[in-house]
Amino acid sequence: MKTFGTLCLVLCGLGASAAVQEDGGSADLVNEPSINFEAVDLDGNIVRLSDLTGKVVLINFWGVWCTSCRQEIPELIALDQRWRDRGLIILGADWGDEPTALPPFVEEFGMSYPVLLDDGLAERYSVIVFPTSVLIDRSGRLRLRVEGFLPERFETMTAAVEQLLDDGH
Repeated sequence: MKTFGTLCLVLCGLGASAAVQEDGGSADLVNEPSINFEAVDLDGNIVRLSDLTGKVVLINFWGVWCTSCRQEIPELIALDQRWRDRGLIILGADWGDEPTALPPFVEEFGMSYPVLLDDGLAERYSVIVFPTSVLIDRSGRLRLRVEGFLPERFETMTAAVEQLLDDGH
């Protein structure tokens, strides 16, 4: 069994910790403008990041083929149900799957948040590890990037989401 060392960083303005793991996955503080995009969801709706200003947005890059993604999705569903009314928008950005494979998967898992079709968004956000989540604050700034799924990383992301929701700006 591999032992992971943890280096904690203080998230400026968020009051939470980010863990950097030896295995290459991480939760890293960022503070830069997010990459604007326009994508189509499974229902054919156009989703524009610019239309979500004023909301806290969590984009989760995942794939049907990804075992860790399958472990994380129920946690994301719980976050969506808990904080949607407080201004959290979760977007599942699929990567590498045929659009016809998505509806049965979404139904099986009970995904309650919009799923975006693969249109190069993962490449635009330089995603190479799946799952990867990016957290965008109400003003459109990228605040946290979490690569991989481990309970500790998800807890870090959850704390950051809650802090951004509490900030209310």
